Amino acid sequence: MSISPYKVTLGTSIGVTTMLGLFSLMPSVIATTSSSSKNAVVTVGASCSMDSTVSSAHTATIAPGGYNKEIGLTNVAITCNDNGGYAIYAIGFGDDTLGNNVLHSTTAGTTDINTGNDFASAPGSYSSNTSQWAMQVNNVSGSSIPTIVNNFDSLSLVPTTYTKVAEYNAATTASSTSAITTKYGAYIAIGHPAGTYTGKVKYTLVHPSEAPAPVVPPTPPTSCNTPVPDVTYMQEITSSNKATILAQLTEDGAYYLRDSRDEEPYCVSKLADGNLWLLDNLRLDLVAHRDDLNENNTNATNTQLAYLKGTSTGTTSDEYATSAVSYWTSNYSNSDPLIAIKNASDDNWNPNTVASVKYGNGSGKIGVYYNYCAASAGTYCYGNGTISYGTSTGDATADVCPAGWRMPTGGSTGEYQALATAITGSTSSFISGTNVQTALSLPLSNYFISGSASGQGSNGIFWSSTRYNDSNMYNLRAYSSYVSPQNDNYRNFGYSVRCLLQ
Repeated sequence: MSISPYKVTLGTSIGVTTMLGLFSLMPSVIATTSSSSKNAVVTVGASCSMDSTVSSAHTATIAPGGYNKEIGLTNVAITCNDNGGYAIYAIGFGDDTLGNNVLHSTTAGTTDINTGNDFASAPGSYSSNTSQWAMQVNNVSGSSIPTIVNNFDSLSLVPTTYTKVAEYNAATTASSTSAITTKYGAYIAIGHPAGTYTGKVKYTLVHPSEAPAPVVPPTPPTSCNTPVPDVTYMQEITSSNKATILAQLTEDGAYYLRDSRDEEPYCVSKLADGNLWLLDNLRLDLVAHRDDLNENNTNATNTQLAYLKGTSTGTTSDEYATSAVSYWTSNYSNSDPLIAIKNASDDNWNPNTVASVKYGNGSGKIGVYYNYCAASAGTYCYGNGTISYGTSTGDATADVCPAGWRMPTGGSTGEYQALATAITGSTSSFISGTNVQTALSLPLSNYFISGSASGQGSNGIFWSSTRYNDSNMYNLRAYSSYVSPQNDNYRNFGYSVRCLLQ
């Protein structure tokens, strides 16, 4: 469920490359989705879905002062069983910000390509000598044929707000089928600077009476305001594009990505071990977003997540014997193992509060405190409420990191130790200095237990996926003057979670 960016490259011969990925929506809920993100939701008594395929490479060569109306086609198939029919909305946005109606320049000294709709004229006869881009819904088909609206039967400006482009205003059934085909065009003004430009168009399937409101993503941290090239969300990096993306990143450079589950921006960096790490503590609010978690956006299967969501009572001695829902509160005790700790009204442990001691290029936010049952997505817990920890074996195989990411391994052969060794050259379990703290941008956020946070500013503890013994898991512990990459602590304490790209 991802939307890949337009990429427009301008050179001696100005080339335009446009790429679009899949569009899909969950049954019974009609929602805007971009890279698995639920940006706008309209709930109706219907079962509808929308899927797309790309019918060409979306490439074209445009000489300065010329235009191309055939940059490529995206075919969108709709199935919708709804008495009210459906509507399709579109919105364009440049770079990483909804509502920005340009193909955004990513090369210094170039000029953004604005939206425009004057594509019927011959080259040189445009009303202004401004580069433009546009879209057209140029074909509809199926047993429930939608009507093209808002002049999108010709190349028209890429909309800057959610705009209806097609609709079907009659009842549909489970056997109803329909499709639209969208093509793209661009005009390049004479003298437009060479460079690389990126932008997106999002399509949204909704009930025709409900127009979605655009959601403006959070502002990226000032310490890492360069987006990772070619992707918006952490969940968009896969085995097929990982090597290409990592090759574009400078070691120790500060970049950012968003988590599609809650739209939060995170600082990330390729560190000395060659891996891509979060430079921020995870701050996913499990109380607010647990129902949004699925195996497409979280490093856990739907079966594993069932226990975290309270739809499973657990099947082993190391899981709760009663429904998790009744134990899901905003406070922590040893008998509430699923809680991800947060309290937005208390700045001493508000997840968005910057820690009193922080290092490096990360935002320095404290993040959410997770006990290990929460950190492991409900798969590695403690017993039946009267026992503070259980007797589990093996390492954690699931966690609350985004899909494609995971908690690092711990212990003497773990990834925390390997990173510390790559940075400092030391294989010791206690490494002096602040090089590791700075590279990982570690806030000294310490821990949460029995209703309060403790020790902030003195040290910070970061979970791993590796088991130490029946009660403890390995972690990285950081102080102001040294780090311990082979540390271990009780699983019932609330500590920080860092994520590493798989």
